[in-house]
Amino acid sequence: KKRRTHFHAFMLEVHQRMHEIRKSGKGRADIASVATQIVERDGTLFCFDEFNVTDVGDAVILRTLMDSMWDQGAVLVTTSNRHPNDLYKNGIQRDLFVPCIKRIQTSCSVFDLDSSIDFRLLMTADLSMYIVNNNDPKLIESSENELDKWFTKLAHSIPPRSMTLVTQGRKIRVKQTAAGVASFDFAELCSTASGAADFLAIARAFHTVIIHKIPPLNLERLPEVRRLITLIDVLYDHRVKLMCSAAAEPFHLFTADKSASQDEAFAFDRTASRLQDMMSEEYMVKMHSPPGQSVDGASASVEAREYCASLGELHHELSEKEVKALWDMYDIEMDGVLTRDEVRMMLEDISYLKKGHRNVPEENFEEAFDALDANHDGRIDKEEFVDFYQRTGVRVWYMV
Repeated sequence: KKRRTHFHAFMLEVHQRMHEIRKSGKGRADIASVATQIVERDGTLFCFDEFNVTDVGDAVILRTLMDSMWDQGAVLVTTSNRHPNDLYKNGIQRDLFVPCIKRIQTSCSVFDLDSSIDFRLLMTADLSMYIVNNNDPKLIESSENELDKWFTKLAHSIPPRSMTLVTQGRKIRVKQTAAGVASFDFAELCSTASGAADFLAIARAFHTVIIHKIPPLNLERLPEVRRLITLIDVLYDHRVKLMCSAAAEPFHLFTADKSASQDEAFAFDRTASRLQDMMSEEYMVKMHSPPGQSVDGASASVEAREYCASLGELHHELSEKEVKALWDMYDIEMDGVLTRDEVRMMLEDISYLKKGHRNVPEENFEEAFDALDANHDGRIDKEEFVDFYQRTGVRVWYMV
């Protein structure tokens, strides 16, 4: 058995497991026990993308976590933008992390794959969705108006509303959202005590994120810089579409003396590269890949995997072929109508694709069923189904 995942997502899972153990009151939430659970469930081969440490909470537990996994025979393959010696450089209480670095060096072979070419920058870039305001009040006002117009266009003029996401007992307030698009001020995301768990929840819930007023960044704003680095990593890895206004173009947004030897000064080059790539046509046409979007079970049929991939695209206007595919999938009795149980199954599948679970609250199910059941006869015929989905697509159901 093997597992490949982004390092942010893996550490989020570790913290989630510890949170659940503490909440249940069953046993002590020690790192070694969590490591044992992970190895028993996922096997002994782990592949991590973007191994990086910027959080003191991760730094403190990684030594015991990695020691326990290796002691149980786990094999680690990982990519990182830093040599092991430079991980968590100048971080708080780094002395607690140094033994982990030494174990990485003794347990892993390190290969330098440095290249003078950033292949993400070879793609054709269109920066029209990255609006530079130069921190000028007049330009800031015009850029905000332009982003508001983008929101209206992307949301297909559906009235915006507020909502609250919940992750690990924390609440993330979203002031403006509609049709899978969410709008935030930079300060809401990066000037508060937010982290990878919050950003993963956002990447799961929204296919497009609009960020207003990214300010000039420097070493005096390190907490915000770190959060922005993590935010862009998460959005990029899950192919969330991004539009934003900022004080400068990506590679001039963060100013720091490279001799300062700060992790963030080094890492922000990758962030700037990703910001630029996220404005390219090649990135824009990629399908949103939210955390948890997969089909249960390794033996799932090819048809089911292809279907779920199609469903995951969540177009606003579905083609006749896509609507027919949806109908055929859930009209299990092939009687020309969808029962409440069949509609519930569909909503649970969409919830799984977008949230990683099939828990659809009863009030949300009733709201969805009522919206589909135009003539209120307690069942959904194909005309009602086609009419609704051609107008709205399927994305609305993971917003409720």
